[in-house]
This record gives sequence, structure tokens and C-alpha cells, in this order.
Amino acid sequence: MYLYPMIWTNIVGQENIKRQLEQLISTNQVPHAQLFVGLSGHGSLPLSLEFALTLLGATTETSSMHSLGKKTQHPDLHFVYPVVKRDTKKVAYSSDYSSEWFAFLNEVPYGNYNDWFEAINVVNKQGIIGVGEIEKLHRKMFLKPYLGENKVCVLWGVDKMNKEASNAFLKLLEEPPKKTFFILLAEDRELLLPTLISRCQQINFPPILNKDLEASLPDEMNDKNLLISQSEGDYGRLQKLLFDADVQEHEAILIKGLRTAFKAKGNKSIVIDLMEWSNELSVLGRETQMSFLNYGTQFFRDAFLLNYSLQNLVHYRSKNNFDLKNIAPFINSENIQNLVSLFETSHYHISRNANPKMVFAELGLQLTRLINKASS
Repeated sequence: MYLYPMIWTNIVGQENIKRQLEQLISTNQVPHAQLFVGLSGHGSLPLSLEFALTLLGATTETSSMHSLGKKTQHPDLHFVYPVVKRDTKKVAYSSDYSSEWFAFLNEVPYGNYNDWFEAINVVNKQGIIGVGEIEKLHRKMFLKPYLGENKVCVLWGVDKMNKEASNAFLKLLEEPPKKTFFILLAEDRELLLPTLISRCQQINFPPILNKDLEASLPDEMNDKNLLISQSEGDYGRLQKLLFDADVQEHEAILIKGLRTAFKAKGNKSIVIDLMEWSNELSVLGRETQMSFLNYGTQFFRDAFLLNYSLQNLVHYRSKNNFDLKNIAPFINSENIQNLVSLFETSHYHISRNANPKMVFAELGLQLTRLINKASS
């Protein structure tokens, strides 16, 4: 009997599947091979990880999505995922990308294959799970566990497994080691061998319910329904839409402030507009305010880099059809350090619950001084 409690911290929705997995645990009926089928954004990977950690007795009350990469570095939890050959190596193994994988689990556990290939900088190649990987896995699975009684292997992207590897893995499933569990994750069931499917208990991951997606969004956020509709039950897609929406809003606010700051030179009446801009920032949620200040810091750094033809180091991509070259001449060696310091200091004060009206009023005035000093 598995006595470890199931902890679903920061797992979005999928309540029916959670109950199904809890039932398997409580009745000691966990099959040696399970197949989770559904888009990555529906949550099969983070759910499989929490389930695997429970089987290993590693789940704790302090579980959180942001520590998945650390938590899953368990000696009896093994991973297989699609990769490509590095440098002059003849065979590619998942272990070649272990640091990138644990970072991926921390940053985008709802990410899809394209997100993974982008994370390992192989977007122009097709990652696969090859037979060499499965042969290596076969040897590992027959070793004794390090800590407890069980071993678990999560195979993410089994629909990227080639035929030779699939046949080799099928042999492993036919005679599995004792107290070893395999959790297979696939987006497209049709790409799997029917004999492989028949060896697994299948669980389908449907789109996440709208009410669960809504509960994951900030309370103060506008246009929730539009974003939820566009995400189509995919939390990974929702996060990308949310990030784009945040960036667009941050950029629009900063550009408005910069234009107001430029107009304020020699025109005291514009100070009223500047204070109105500061007030707009002061009424935002604290997390949004800190996100805006982080965005501003990167914005000025990127504008500064343009002056030195270092476009390859620039992260900026406008969401409002703004040309960064228009502001770059005003961000130079005379003010870049002070501008960055201004936004970083403001971020520090906001994070320490300082009065936002005072912080952003001071930011607006100092921004005007620094920008116009460089243009004078």
C-alpha cells in the first residue's frame, strides 16, 4: 500500500484525472505501464511528475511548480525525451541534455515539443528517441533502486520514438523489472505501435476547463475571457498569450511615459500629464508593477545596445509597432546606468511594499530628467 499523500500544488485543473490517479494509489493498483495522451498544454507532464514522485515517496507539502526541476532530480526517477546528436557524438542520449531538461521542467512544464527543441537550440532539427536510448534505459531499470523500493521512468514524447526504439521498448514492457513503473506521454496516439498501446493503461488528457484556467489568472487582470477562449484549454498556450499581453501593455505604458517625458522639457504644464501617467502605474497590482519595472530595465539596455550595432544581443520585439531605433539615440553612456538603476531601485521599493504613488511619481520625474539630459 502506498501511504504517500498526493500533492497537486499548482497543477491546473484535470480534477477527474487527479482522482483517478489517487484511486490507483490508494488501492495499490498502479499498473507497471501507463500511457497519458493529450496535448502537452493539457498538463500530462506536470501531473505525471507529481504522480511519479508520490510512487517514490518524494512528494512533500512544500511541493511547487517552480521547484519541479529540483524535486525531480531523484535518483530513482528516470527520464527519456526526444533529443538530437551533439557535436561529433554518434548517439544522442537524454542525459546529454539533463541540465536543459530540469530547467525546462522549472520554466515551462506545460511546454510542447517545439518549446523543448527551442530550449535546446535545435529548432531546425527533429528530435527523436532512438534505440540507443532504450538500450541504455533497459540496463538502468534492472539496477536496484537507490533510496526506496520503487523506480519510475517518465517517457515524454513517445510519439517521437522511432520504430526500432519502439520495438526495443516493447520487449522491456513485456518483461518489466519488479517494482518499476513506466509513464509514457504522447500527443499523437496514432504515431505509436498498436502493440505498445496494448501494453499500457491509457488515460486521455482533455482540454483544461475554462473555470480552472480562469482561476490560474491574476484577479486584477482584464480580458480574461478573451485569453481563455484563445487558449482552447491549453495552459501552455494561455501562458504564452498572457506573456504577450503583458509585454504589449508594459511597452505601451512605457512608450506613453517616454513621450510625456520628452514633452515635459521646458513645458511645466506637462508635469500634470506625467503625474497622471505615474498614477496609472500606482493602481496596478504589485506583481504587475514589478513586471513592468523589469521590462523597463531590459528595454533601456536593449536600446543602449543598438547604439553599438549589437543587434544580436537585443531581446526587444515590439508588440505595438514601435521602432526601438527612435529612442536609442537618447539612451547612451551618459544616462544608461542611472536609468537602469532608477528602475531597479523602484522595483526594490515596490517589492518591499513601499507606497506605489510615491515610487512612481519619483520614477516619472527622474525619467524626465534623465531622458532630457541626454537629449540636451
